[in-house]
Amino acid sequence: MRKPKYAIGFIILVLVVGVYSIVYFKLIGSPHKGNNVTVVLKSMNVRLDFWQAVSNGAEAAAKEMGLELVVQGPLQEGDADDQILILEDAIDRKPDAIVVAPIMDDRMPAMLDKIRSSGIELIVIDTPVDMNPAPVVVSNDHEEAGRLAGQTAIDEAKGRPTVAIIGDSADSRISAERLTGLKQAMLPYKDSLIGMYYADNSEEQAYEVAKRLLAEDNPFNTLIALNESATLGAAKALKERNKSGVINLIGFDSSVDEIQLLEAGVVKAAIVQKPFNMGYLGVKTALKLIHGGDAESITYIESNLITKENMYSPENQKLLFPFINNR
Repeated sequence: MRKPKYAIGFIILVLVVGVYSIVYFKLIGSPHKGNNVTVVLKSMNVRLDFWQAVSNGAEAAAKEMGLELVVQGPLQEGDADDQILILEDAIDRKPDAIVVAPIMDDRMPAMLDKIRSSGIELIVIDTPVDMNPAPVVVSNDHEEAGRLAGQTAIDEAKGRPTVAIIGDSADSRISAERLTGLKQAMLPYKDSLIGMYYADNSEEQAYEVAKRLLAEDNPFNTLIALNESATLGAAKALKERNKSGVINLIGFDSSVDEIQLLEAGVVKAAIVQKPFNMGYLGVKTALKLIHGGDAESITYIESNLITKENMYSPENQKLLFPFINNR
């Protein structure tokens, strides 16, 4: 009767050893001339595929270049208080460089200035921040991604687009840049945009917005969702109203749920970023700065248009399943 207890104890021991092995690899690695880099993400939530892919890319670069690496971030995406505490702790450890995906907050520019004034190299990824002098940035080209979404809307509507847009919030810099690119693509099509709606980065709110739009007497043939939560919420509303395939849903990002919606034809197209590349290039740029090299002020990473028809190509499989293909 005591054997199950021993078995459970053994399993717990194995799991603990496994966890500490992962931490040890992240923290120790194979130091390259003692260089160490800290990466601070917007979230370390294992359910957020995007940030897990960024982390994977950073780890791959560190392993390749023999760097000591620490990857951190708040559990909840958007928790600026926690991210600031993590950055304070990182500054106290005095790594050679900090690579950070900053959460938009009024306190963030001062925090990033503190990194530089502490003699630590600063690399900003994902979300540019207004600072003087401007930091080195590695980011997806969000404006170009917006243009790609707009052109896709035009193509799918056979040159007659009527478009509703759902984003996260009015003060989101990423959504604003995507919207700018989208509007540029739609310039030749006057009165094609019926409205811009915000869902506060909430899938449930995006669902309610889409449901309300579908109930109104204001017909449209395309719904563009500027982030993952908006895409998932809009997809739920389209499925409920049997509008999948009738209204073209163009989304952003490539979570497991979105990939399934793409396969099912609910999402017509997805603008997919390359988060693995962003993590990899962020750490690679850090090493260059550590050794006094020149780095581009902004390194843009292009996005890909993924559809049901092209999602199975080898190149796109690497984008959609980075954990399998980039190990």
